[in-house]
Amino acid sequence: MAATVSFNMHGGRSSVSGIKATVFGCTGFLGSYVVTRLGKIGSTVVLPYRGDEIYTRKLKPMGDLGQMNTFRMSIRKPEDIERAVAGSNVVINLLGHHLETSRWKFDDVHVHFPAALAEICKAQGVDRFIHMSALGSSENSPSKWLASKAKGEVVVRESFPGATIIRPSTMFGDEDRFLNRMAKLSQTLPFVPLVNADTTRYQPVYVDDVAAAIMGVLADPSFKGQTIDLAGPKVYTFEQLVDFVLKTIDEPPNAFNVPLPVGMLLARVMEVLPDAWITRDLLLRQSQDIVRLEGTGFEPFEIFPTPIEEIAARYLLRFRKTPMLVDDGKVIKAPTV
Repeated sequence: MAATVSFNMHGGRSSVSGIKATVFGCTGFLGSYVVTRLGKIGSTVVLPYRGDEIYTRKLKPMGDLGQMNTFRMSIRKPEDIERAVAGSNVVINLLGHHLETSRWKFDDVHVHFPAALAEICKAQGVDRFIHMSALGSSENSPSKWLASKAKGEVVVRESFPGATIIRPSTMFGDEDRFLNRMAKLSQTLPFVPLVNADTTRYQPVYVDDVAAAIMGVLADPSFKGQTIDLAGPKVYTFEQLVDFVLKTIDEPPNAFNVPLPVGMLLARVMEVLPDAWITRDLLLRQSQDIVRLEGTGFEPFEIFPTPIEEIAARYLLRFRKTPMLVDDGKVIKAPTV
């Protein structure tokens, strides 16, 4: 393991932070926010991707000229992972998959890849390794997604004990698959199936707050080897969140609690569609509490997490049936506990 180094976290875009970071999952939801913050302080960033290069183009302007470097690779090839990590003193793994396909299983992305990555990071002397998991992850979870996240934490810790594992609650933000999914499904389906929504509790966290916490981890070497749970400032029932979304987009209430077997049957039909927005595993996740036992986890970073009502109404407006420039006299209230 290389000696711990300190980074300049307060310089500008054209400064030198001392960070050379490889960010896996850079084109994803959280990835864009993390890359933006790295580029803002003058970091050199390697952007591994698969598929079409077009998805990385939005990241090129995030840093100064020559600071954002794309690298096409496959996570199934150890030699590609080694080349992506080579020379980096920071590796951030944000890679995740929201549904299983015939080609990609949850364990492929959340367990096998992190295990290989952690071993390679240790062998190459990476100073800081940050691995993204999820709040509520447990190997005993009925959700295969949450169970795979828990197994990923174990294999990372075994190979790279100094890794920092971050477990955020369900994230919201402009490009999320959380509140946007509720809005889209309410306008697509005759009704939206919910399971235990009146009792299930959520503590959603703003995606850019999580990105800020990642930068806080890089600023302080004492976070090495820690597991950090992050959550938003408020706890809501899932039903309250759905009601908030429907009122915001001026959609009549069409979400109903259904027995789990009924919900699973409906999800089984929906998940055969490409890029399905509702699956059986998602319903299992949706039916369990995803909250932090105490506080938000942002206290060490001196970050005050952003509540949903300050952000969500702005980006959900695109789903409104009433034109946005028409004042219909309605006041959208935030969900209450």
